[in-house]
Amino acid sequence: MKKYIYIISVLLISCQEEITLDLPNSQDKIVVEGSIENGFPPIVILTKNQGYFDEFNPDEFYINNVDSIKIWYIDEGGVTINRNLELFTDFVSPITGDPIPLYTVADLDTSNVNNYDFSEVGRTYYLEIKWNNQIITSSTTIPEVTPLDCLWVEKSENSEEEYEYDIRALYSDPADQDNFILLKSKRIQHFEYKDSLECQAKDRPDNSHKLIDAGSDILINGQSFETYFPRPKDSGNPFPDGNYNAYHTEICEEDTLEFKEDIVLIKYCQIDEPSLKFWRGLVRQVGTNGNPFAEPLNLVSNVTNGLGIFTGYGSAYYMVPIVKDTVIFEQYTPKIIDIF
Repeated sequence: MKKYIYIISVLLISCQEEITLDLPNSQDKIVVEGSIENGFPPIVILTKNQGYFDEFNPDEFYINNVDSIKIWYIDEGGVTINRNLELFTDFVSPITGDPIPLYTVADLDTSNVNNYDFSEVGRTYYLEIKWNNQIITSSTTIPEVTPLDCLWVEKSENSEEEYEYDIRALYSDPADQDNFILLKSKRIQHFEYKDSLECQAKDRPDNSHKLIDAGSDILINGQSFETYFPRPKDSGNPFPDGNYNAYHTEICEEDTLEFKEDIVLIKYCQIDEPSLKFWRGLVRQVGTNGNPFAEPLNLVSNVTNGLGIFTGYGSAYYMVPIVKDTVIFEQYTPKIIDIF
């Protein structure tokens, strides 16, 4: 018996052959991350696609040398109203602290609240980028805003910690229109240990809005229903099933540390159907990341002669402090810096 095993193992080893794949170089394409929402100026970040095994180099990744970027709409009288976008040099990555080339209107004032009348619901906006002897175009619509009825904070049923809570909401979906919903959240206040070695509680808010989900109202059209908004987990966990923290104290060595309640900015948006296909695809792609049995998925882009997405958001914002029995009826008016 041992002889047979030995012979088979020799045959298997002798059949091994080194395979070298000659992968073609990827063609340089612009990747658009553009947005426009009611009351805010348009924002566009441009990058280049990269090969799968290419080393990341921010100097080569971001594009800051376009010939021109403009966005326009056509008013009721047939007149074209446009804005030229310029490089906004004061924007830095909230994650790395490095500058990020962000294109927006020249008269941007980050101290203003949302009163930018160029961006209104119901309008269709057109984007044109001239770069590297190419013309990249896209279009999107800002849908009507359909606000939530209310939001409230209640103890999480799935957590063993007494201080962990959920944000729940009631929504009445309009029956006379197709709605495509996108939901994001951002903790603008969140206390945690400074690090594992020091007994200090420090405010470490989220760097940006994080995507929770995107979908259509096909199953709930015209209905009122209760839902909840889970916290997106940190990178590495594809499913948004986290909780938010209420005020609590913890003992660290001989000290009693106070952890203030989370304050959460909820962004509840209506988007158009082409944008939904992109964002829903992104949600599914993240959810199946690392699954060897998942079917490969290409993101659907609404950008011609490029990649990425240009999305119009009909947004409603809500500021939710994680305090037991808190109920929110009124929308929050954010500053421009809140959406960057």
